[in-house]
Amino acid sequence: KEGDDEDLRDPSIRSKIRARIFFSYTSNQISCGQREVIRFLVQHNLVDAIVTTAGGIEEDIMKCFEPTFMGDFNLKGKELRKRGINRI
Repeated sequence: KEGDDEDLRDPSIRSKIRARIFFSYTSNQISCGQREVIRFLVQHNLVDAIVTTAGGIEEDIMKCFEPTFMGDFNLKGKELRKRGINRI
């Protein structure tokens, strides 16, 4: 991409760089749709370390109750709530 330093694309050069990138996120980032972004960063070695938390324990508790459904982010929250359906 424009502006990238061509010399730094070589993995052997990148391995000699002392700066490290730590990527930190809370567990709700996975359920809110960021899973593919995180996967891309890791798959392409764009981060050196990952730090995550179990910060979304309320999501884990809600998933224990049945029934659960895979929804669509475009659904109106107000209408779902009227029908007794909660989002995580």
